[in-house]
Amino acid sequence: MSQISRFKGILKQSQIDTFNSYILTDDDMDFLREVNKEVLLKIPQKAFNCAQLSALLGAVIMDNSKIPVSVMSGHLDYSNQRLFNCKSPLPYSTDKKSINEIWDGHCWVELPNLIIDNSFFRTIYYGNIPNSIKDNVINKFGEGKGTLIVSPAQMSLIELNYTPCFEVHDDLITGLIKSL
Repeated sequence: MSQISRFKGILKQSQIDTFNSYILTDDDMDFLREVNKEVLLKIPQKAFNCAQLSALLGAVIMDNSKIPVSVMSGHLDYSNQRLFNCKSPLPYSTDKKSINEIWDGHCWVELPNLIIDNSFFRTIYYGNIPNSIKDNVINKFGEGKGTLIVSPAQMSLIELNYTPCFEVHDDLITGLIKSL
């Protein structure tokens, strides 16, 4: 599936074209797995930390590769249930280095035909999540999982739907990383 429809109105057309023309290699995938592992080891395991985890992963990819990458915020549905409903961009104060109000969206990393969500399992395992959802996820994926790395097309097979609403811009990514 082309990423044009997923990103229309969110990313510039030149970014969408770059995503659609880039083909991830085996070396790219090895790099992504390794840097994601490093990010997960750096940030303590806790729920609802998607913004910092995604920002750090996105920045490391941007700074150390030519892989097109965007950190996104948006909705996340699991098994036809809305887990996170993104009504506005991430409300972040660069002065206080914190999310400065209640925000119900979700963040993840988008690459050419690939979504990386390195906070989903932490939120399920450590968050105040309804037991029915937690049990369903554990039954489907198991315990002790770290990251989802799947194409948007494959997400429906595992009953996840990521709907991007906003791109998390570089200044916000920098602020989130400084808050670590």
